[in-house]
Amino acid sequence: MGYLFEHSWERERERLKAIERCDTHTIECLSAIGVSEGWQCLEVGAGSGSIARWLCDRVGPGGRVVATDLEVKLLEEIDAPNLEIRRHDILADPLEEDDFDLVHARKVLEHLPAWESALRRIVAAARPGGWVLVEDADLVSLFSASCSDPPFFERAYRAFIDTMVAAGYQADLGLHLGRHLRELGLEEVQLRGWTREWTGSGEGPSTWVLTFEKIRDRVVEDGRLQDHEADRLLAEIRSPSFHAVTGVHFAAWGQKR
Repeated sequence: MGYLFEHSWERERERLKAIERCDTHTIECLSAIGVSEGWQCLEVGAGSGSIARWLCDRVGPGGRVVATDLEVKLLEEIDAPNLEIRRHDILADPLEEDDFDLVHARKVLEHLPAWESALRRIVAAARPGGWVLVEDADLVSLFSASCSDPPFFERAYRAFIDTMVAAGYQADLGLHLGRHLRELGLEEVQLRGWTREWTGSGEGPSTWVLTFEKIRDRVVEDGRLQDHEADRLLAEIRSPSFHAVTGVHFAAWGQKR
């Protein structure tokens, strides 16, 4: 089926900006690792570049940040002399090995059917003594909803997740990131998770609303929901009275020896 969230969608910039609301968590992890001046950093799947910007400031003029993505238009808007932008496929294109003090990928692996190969390449890019930080979600292990019709919401929510899974999405990968890093030989591995209540109110549409808007037609085309059911779900998650907890954002990091 292919990747569902290409940048050509007219609201993809808005969706990526919504994802950046979890930057605080990412920065907490990067600070715990100890990213500092002079570091050589690789940001895989940099999106619209908020963490790449932060890294550029953090490593200073003596450091370097390489930001990669399949599409780099949004990254090209960043003005930072220590930033290198690459159009790059983590599964196919050449990548330095044993080269970076930090390799970071947020919400990248979960979208890849061949995520194990991508993770091996990410680890290989870190130098001995360098750090790997990966962040992905678990959207299926935790579920609680307060809405007008919880059974309908759960069924419709699962239909959207199943559509993503059919396209290669790893719906619970975040839960297992720590184990996968240890299996690849990383040491000092830590795993953290965050969740917050998902509501229909707030500043601007949530990541959930924009994600489901993007794949709504695919869910219907695949026969998982009817048109009126998909529209009902979207109306539900926009309602100020809607509240749910349906996912955990995980971050795992470790040091390469």
